[in-house]
Amino acid sequence: MSWGTVASVGYSTLLFLHVLGAFAMVAGVGLFVAILLALRRHPGSVVAPRLVPAATIIWGVGSLAAILFGIWLAVHVRDYSITDGWILMAIVLWVIAGAIGGRISTGYRSLRGAPGAVADQGQAVLLHALLVLSVLLILIDMIYKPGAG
Repeated sequence: MSWGTVASVGYSTLLFLHVLGAFAMVAGVGLFVAILLALRRHPGSVVAPRLVPAATIIWGVGSLAAILFGIWLAVHVRDYSITDGWILMAIVLWVIAGAIGGRISTGYRSLRGAPGAVADQGQAVLLHALLVLSVLLILIDMIYKPGAG
């Protein structure tokens, strides 16, 4: 029985993995927001900080899968090109979201010694809002593909 090569992966499989990565990204964002809300409501919480490693891993793996399989799809599908405007926009938004998500994750990791203490709540809320916005814009871009023919 021949299993084929990596190059012979079909469109449906690539699309499934790309969308699965996007779902994981959204789940990671949801966990980050849940952690922030829990720490704002109960600053002494010891449970919320324990979710940080899970949120970081889900966010990281999801965003990496989404971009890798998304680029693979752009190369694999003849109707798409990596230079299409909506694909370039998604990549730029992914970089922005990745930078924000990394900053949030680093901020939470720095709180290990002081559970529940959100150093600058205003900045934390702003970063989380920007992360939600950037991921929402990625999803809108991926769904509507502005400029695609």
